[in-house]
Amino acid sequence: MTNPKSAPIVRLSLARGAHDLVRALLELSRHGPVVRIPHGDGHAWIVSEPELVCEVLRDTESFSKEGRHAPPYFVDESGLIGSAETSVASDIVTSEGAEHLRLRKLHLLALSPARVRSWEPTVASVTAQLLDVLAEQGGKPVDLVAGLAYPLPLDIICVLLGLPRELHATIRAASEDIFYGGSAAVRDRGRGRLYGTIGELIDRWPDRIGAGLITDLLALTRTDPPRASLTEVKAWIPSLVLPGHESTASLLSSALYELLRVPRRTADVDAIVEETLRLHPPFPLATWRFATRAGTLSDVDIPAGAPVLVNLATVGHDPRVHPDPGEFRPDRDPIDHVTFGLGAHYCVGAGLARLEARTAIAAFLDRFPDARLADPDAPPDWQSDLLSRRLATLPVRLSR
Repeated sequence: MTNPKSAPIVRLSLARGAHDLVRALLELSRHGPVVRIPHGDGHAWIVSEPELVCEVLRDTESFSKEGRHAPPYFVDESGLIGSAETSVASDIVTSEGAEHLRLRKLHLLALSPARVRSWEPTVASVTAQLLDVLAEQGGKPVDLVAGLAYPLPLDIICVLLGLPRELHATIRAASEDIFYGGSAAVRDRGRGRLYGTIGELIDRWPDRIGAGLITDLLALTRTDPPRASLTEVKAWIPSLVLPGHESTASLLSSALYELLRVPRRTADVDAIVEETLRLHPPFPLATWRFATRAGTLSDVDIPAGAPVLVNLATVGHDPRVHPDPGEFRPDRDPIDHVTFGLGAHYCVGAGLARLEARTAIAAFLDRFPDARLADPDAPPDWQSDLLSRRLATLPVRLSR
């Protein structure tokens, strides 16, 4: 048995900018299955070997999402852990065990498979309305990111929650600050605006909240005994709004980009969605985990309290499973990825994201069969920040 060794230190920027985070993450494997990157006054560990990625995702006892295990030097600019807004109540993203199961059951009031299926007509209707607006642009190039990829999931998640339409612009701007704001000050501003807006709505204007998950959760605060507190409901809603539209927007725009850059397109929409999730994960790094005790991964030391990031992108790009992993090929068999996670923290909104993407892709290709990239020679406009990745713009001509 070999002696455990320290993970090599690699310089990796998670800063906001026009760069492709997935490409940088795939390079980490050259340095070893586990590497360290400078973080705060210490290091964070990134796990990239596909089998180890799956092991960490499943092992919630050794790698916890609870921020109480974090070391003193840990800094989370995303604000998921330790910010004023997220520290007031347990959250589905950063809880474990019985508490996580409780929260997951409450979120499934709106996101169970049966409830997701019931949303199909609404998703189809919103998609059709957005495509009508795009069609009015005539022969001019349109940006599918601004015109379809973001408005669709934002509209759907707000309707699902019961948030009034007049708040959509505020929510979108706050989300942009939180995910792609760059500086800690901008992110703080975005979090304060989002949490403050939703909290004020619940406290002062509950009559403006439509039927949806918020009203369902508020009803649980009035049971005897209460199954949820008002503080918890105010904290949970932003954690649904943010990934509930940001990840789907990235998925949809990435899929349309890949389909429009080639002359022949497959009609298997399910396969298109899964291949896009494999090739272009919206969140290439899973949210923070912390080692609850000292241990090893592939003979690499992982000290207690180590902040750990799981490199989801490497599973989908494993050449042992996916020959030519950098190519977009929806006819692959299998298409294997862990973009929505694995185990207890599997994304509770995965079914809704898939429904929205399938519906929008099929409707777009049917409505605009001659659509093409406005400039086929232009490189894709990738933008990454912290743990997320997206196409910032997608200029397209809808007809020839």
